[in-house]
Amino acid sequence: MFTMYLIIRCPSCRTFTYVDHFQRWKLCPQCGHAHEVIKSPAYLEVHDYHEAEHIVKQMEKHLHTNKKKDFTPEETADLRHHYAEALRKRVPGHHAH
Repeated sequence: MFTMYLIIRCPSCRTFTYVDHFQRWKLCPQCGHAHEVIKSPAYLEVHDYHEAEHIVKQMEKHLHTNKKKDFTPEETADLRHHYAEALRKRVPGHHAH
C-alpha cells in the first residue's frame, strides 16, 4: 500500500501545501498557522511527495502568472483530469476502457 498526499491551501495565508492522506493537522510552512486538514479543501490527491512539491509550485506559478486568487471549480477539475491522464500513461499495462 502506498501513501497518498493531498494538495491543500492554508486558510490563513492561502499558500498551497501538501499533507499525508492520514494527517489530521497541518502547520503551514509559510505562516505557521496550524489548521485541521479535513476543513481545508483538497485540490488534488497525488501518489508521491516529490510530485506534490512540483505540483504545488506549478499551481502557485499559474495563479501568479494569471493574477488570480484561486482556481475555479472548472480549473480544479481540469487539474485532476490532467493528473489522472499523466498517471495513466505512466502505469505500464494499464489501458483506458
